[in-house]
Amino acid sequence: MARRSLPPFAILWRRHENLYCEVFSVALLELSRKACISGDEDAISEMLCAILNRTCFEFAKSKGIDVRTPIWEGPVQPVSDEELKGGKIRKRPDFTCRCSNPFAVSSDEHEIPLHVECKCLGNPTSKSWNLNENYINNGIKRFDSVTHEYGKRSSSGIMIGYIISMKPSDILQEVNAHQKKLLPDHPSISFDFSSPPLFQTEQKIDRKNLLPKRFQLTHLWINLVVHLN
Repeated sequence: MARRSLPPFAILWRRHENLYCEVFSVALLELSRKACISGDEDAISEMLCAILNRTCFEFAKSKGIDVRTPIWEGPVQPVSDEELKGGKIRKRPDFTCRCSNPFAVSSDEHEIPLHVECKCLGNPTSKSWNLNENYINNGIKRFDSVTHEYGKRSSSGIMIGYIISMKPSDILQEVNAHQKKLLPDHPSISFDFSSPPLFQTEQKIDRKNLLPKRFQLTHLWINLVVHLN
């Protein structure tokens, strides 16, 4: 039986997703070489902004394509009157990479955002703040949340983990333990840690609260331990 070909926008989206996975991978590797990195999540993401700007510029020149710099902390924008929330609820993924859809049949589908959420990973920073649990509770969960709506209308998203302490394998064990407790229907995350400092894997998720239901979450973890103050 012949395999069904993908719809035109699905092909376009896959290219968009692959492009920005590559952009973030290159930028994260440059980030890992920085000499002065704090353990503050927002400060790390701000530092990443300037690197992303240079990376997108270099990609555009070398590949001869339009590569827009990801938007840092842009709110999830409503695209219809039904999505208005009185101007008071503005959830902000760490980065947004928009993809124009030339095949859209309605304004709702005109632009589809690829959302990127970033979290620090490692030892707890206090008795009440567990970084590895936070990666699940305030990271992965937001990609199937009616309040945050990360990844709404898109078939994929990206989670970035800034490793600021602990061995990556120990972090993974803790992250999966928290996920099993908080998101028992999600498959375990699995990494090949043989090529530091950047690690990548994909996780297939069946969403309950957002469309499309079938969703792929790419995890990019970067080890920053050696350059922390």
